[in-house]
Amino acid sequence: MEADHYTKAVASPPFTWLKIPNLGRTGSSMTVMPVTAKGRKPGDSGARLEYNVYLMSGGTAEILFYLSPTLNFCYSDGLRFAFSLDNEDPRIINMHEGDTPDWKYPDYWNESVSNNIRMAVSKQIISNPGKHVLKFWAVDPGVVLQKIVINTGGMQPSYLGPPESAVCNKSH
Repeated sequence: MEADHYTKAVASPPFTWLKIPNLGRTGSSMTVMPVTAKGRKPGDSGARLEYNVYLMSGGTAEILFYLSPTLNFCYSDGLRFAFSLDNEDPRIINMHEGDTPDWKYPDYWNESVSNNIRMAVSKQIISNPGKHVLKFWAVDPGVVLQKIVINTGGMQPSYLGPPESAVCNKSH
């Protein structure tokens, strides 16, 4: 799913969603503003993007988040976002997890910038096939979402990732 092909965008002060045209490998990106806001706990009425998806099978899936390279400009443990499927509690992901802070352009930063992508991956149990809602929650400003891929098996490696499937109930 391309980031800007959400079904529903929910703003929650101080966060509002901003589409950044043509920032990404395959389309436009989404981020929250203002970048000076403090991080928020995801859940309930928090800022989120919702994507209607239809999955053909249940079981374990891999969810890949294609993010724009962003330095940990808050000098914290890393910039975070969260995701949830349907009514599950949001699961927080740190896009800088495992990085060794090095403010002199470490190798992982150079590679992310040259490829225009930073990947974050999580496993997800899909309870049953059918319609689901994937929610991408804003936690820290500075996270820029380019694309989400749900790999239920058989995804072949490629530089741009798989093409987008048909979008369910696109409402914007």
